[in-house]
Amino acid sequence: MSRFQVLLVDDDPLIRFNLGTFLQAHGFAITEAGSCSEARSQLQNSWPDAAVIDVSLPDGDGLELLKALHDGDPELPAVILTGQGSIELAVRAMSQGARNFLTKPVQLAVLETVLQRELQNRRYRQQSLAASSRNRSAPLDPFLGSSGTIQRLRDMAIRVAEGDSPLLILGETGSGKGVLANWIHAHSARREEEFLDLNCAGLDREFLETELFGHQKGAFTSAVTAKTGLLEVANRGTVFLDEIGDIDIRVQPKLLKVLETGRFRRLGDVRDRLADVRLISATHRDLHKLVQEGRFREDLYYRINVIPLHVPALRDRAEDLPVLAEHILQAMAQQRGRNRMELDRSALEALSSYSWPGNIRELHNVLERAMLVAECNPITSLDLQFQPYRPDATHRSSRHASLTLKEAERMHIAEVLAQEFGSVEKAARRLGIPRSSLYNKVRRLGVSLGETRKES
Repeated sequence: MSRFQVLLVDDDPLIRFNLGTFLQAHGFAITEAGSCSEARSQLQNSWPDAAVIDVSLPDGDGLELLKALHDGDPELPAVILTGQGSIELAVRAMSQGARNFLTKPVQLAVLETVLQRELQNRRYRQQSLAASSRNRSAPLDPFLGSSGTIQRLRDMAIRVAEGDSPLLILGETGSGKGVLANWIHAHSARREEEFLDLNCAGLDREFLETELFGHQKGAFTSAVTAKTGLLEVANRGTVFLDEIGDIDIRVQPKLLKVLETGRFRRLGDVRDRLADVRLISATHRDLHKLVQEGRFREDLYYRINVIPLHVPALRDRAEDLPVLAEHILQAMAQQRGRNRMELDRSALEALSSYSWPGNIRELHNVLERAMLVAECNPITSLDLQFQPYRPDATHRSSRHASLTLKEAERMHIAEVLAQEFGSVEKAARRLGIPRSSLYNKVRRLGVSLGETRKES
């Protein structure tokens, strides 16, 4: 992980040298400026973690510079320096957001202690938020089962979890790529920091950019306030980009810059900000083929594909199915305050004979429906409802061959919604797109939510 970067602003080069040398020796990265204008110029290139600012500068007031810093980051720790301290000046400095006010000559040990304390307090607040998020949804175990494929995946994940290299998780939709990404973060050196995820499927360029990088007030018509992006919020943590194969080709160079330099810019901003994040990506697509088709940048492909992890499809680890089903069923029963639920032999045989095109996500949905409709315990094969309409491949192929792309998309969305009993949230997860995108498609294609509930 990178060191904390401190912006040191003082018009006396000897003071800058003494303070900068001392702080660098104690683990800080230092950016120097001798005036307000020089400091603002430095901010065009990078954004600090903390600032030490002299009040009296040749071309302005250090407190005005502090205000500009806090406009960009209200939580940024700042120390104000002055040659002549006064109560009035201290009050004014505090009103501008300065947490500390030191008079010259500065005691170096005191300055270092103040900076360490303020930066650590900020990290504690961030870690507390991250911990609250983790406590709300404990990560699942992605390695349930004893099959050779899942054990090999486990061994590889253990080896790479502690590192900082980008990871690419490959696997079919619903196979558990997101669960694996969460597990890796929970077992990494960044485990105490934020884990934030974004599903790139179906997101247009503007929305994707503002979610990743954030935007400044006035960056576009509807930007009435500034927005902090995913990379900024997850600084020192992990960012998981699901379905990265769908990312807009025009956004890809900006993501590549983050991976290569650790810098990015908010939309509408002219200065770089630092992003110390570990990137975990996932896709069910053939990225190499997308590169050949010119839909995915080759340099980005090699940058994110440092360590590939392949999550097996459920049909390729059939021996794990009883353990998975048992675990999922008990977790759902516990969440609902139900007694322990079991599967009889007929149910296990029915589950084992099914091909699971939707993988673990589909298994979860089938078991959830069974638990809701079962009249007794254990659950039998009669309680299991697989896809309501599953024509053979020949019939499906001939039926879809005569449809336009729009008609085929409408039919597929309607079928998935029907399988999820009209639940837009579950259907969106199944389709691998945000709920808002599914609502847009439903309206655009004229899918009636009423007709999707006929099976319920």
